[in-house]
Amino acid sequence: MAKKLSRHAFTTFWDVHAWAGVVGGLLLYVMFLSGGITLFRRQLAVWEEPLTQQRSVVEQGRLQATLDQGLAAAGTTPEELWLELPADGLGAARLGYYAQGERFSSWVRDGLVPEREGLSSFLYDLHYLWHRATGVWLYYVAGLLCVALLLALATGVLIHLKDLVRQFHRFRPDAKPRVLWSDMHKVLGVMGLPFQVLYAYTGAFIVFLGVLVPAFTGPVFGGDAGRADRAAWGASYVDEPAKGAPARGLTLDELTARARAIEPRFVPERYRVRHLGLDSGTVDIRGSVEGVPFGRGLVRLRATDGAVVSADVPGVEGARSGVLRWMYGLHFAEFGGVTLRVLFFVLAVATCATVLTGNWIWLARREARRESLGNRLLARLTVGFGAGTLVAIAALFLASRALPLEWAGRMAAEELTFLAALGLC
Repeated sequence: MAKKLSRHAFTTFWDVHAWAGVVGGLLLYVMFLSGGITLFRRQLAVWEEPLTQQRSVVEQGRLQATLDQGLAAAGTTPEELWLELPADGLGAARLGYYAQGERFSSWVRDGLVPEREGLSSFLYDLHYLWHRATGVWLYYVAGLLCVALLLALATGVLIHLKDLVRQFHRFRPDAKPRVLWSDMHKVLGVMGLPFQVLYAYTGAFIVFLGVLVPAFTGPVFGGDAGRADRAAWGASYVDEPAKGAPARGLTLDELTARARAIEPRFVPERYRVRHLGLDSGTVDIRGSVEGVPFGRGLVRLRATDGAVVSADVPGVEGARSGVLRWMYGLHFAEFGGVTLRVLFFVLAVATCATVLTGNWIWLARREARRESLGNRLLARLTVGFGAGTLVAIAALFLASRALPLEWAGRMAAEELTFLAALGLC
């Protein structure tokens, strides 16, 4: 039996638990709700865009022809571009690049069809609080919220450690509201604890890995930033060559064959081409390794002769630690199929309920001070975010179906619809 905490320790842990939950709880609610939906991002992408519902015309052996078709329609040869292949035999390849400081993304289908639907991408970005208008600072706020969640979980376990098993099934729906909220908070919190710890830890890790790599470059990698990059990302982004002279390079199909020679089970999914048509050109090929748990891989090749610059594939000497693959694989639920994703979605909704009931417990304990500005504001924000986020997401789905598909302002209108619905609640 766990030893009972002293009154001072209990009060301290309870205050830390309560403040950590209240300060970041509502944003965590938005992150978990949108993140739960994002588990089905691939299915949403097929649902939202008619092109992705058609059988793919992209064939292995004709990747270069697909890229050439897209570039000819774009009328430009950008310094850096991305080509994303269709998944599951559906849809079209997607070409992305920057020109004059603006990002372009289009489907390669009988020329170029501009990307016209952004629902799945918007919800994906929302789950880590990123938007092109706000930049990266909210992304780091999301990481700090993950750390706050870990703190709230740790103190919550310490508070209830002596009767954790009893809290797992103790639920009194006929009790007073304060007791009801408390029971719901504890039952859902205990049931979802492993899930919440998993996502809080992996979320914080993913956000702050980019900050930690430069910090550890000196003491761990002897100041070699390129080696630090390869350890963290699978390829170096600090020692990429400057623009060179025009030169003829290998086709994407030939480069794909070179990558598959390293690992025959490697299935390419996305290409990053830098300095196309120059002797400084490189091609990054990202994909998965069939039959390997969390078998994500990245192979960087020199475009002119196909020489291997770096290879980050499971089983290849020099590949980054499998721990990183598992961190990303667990966070993005790259295992267990649809059944596990449904389970994770239910646990995400349960986590949202845990956050809201935590706020109501906070308010119930301060019932005598309910008229204070802070408590009135928290009560309204809890109701507004709790109901408003659901209404806003529903409005986003409705806008996705109602707005004309070919309208250039469609994606911006969808985002404004979400914000307007959330603001009105």
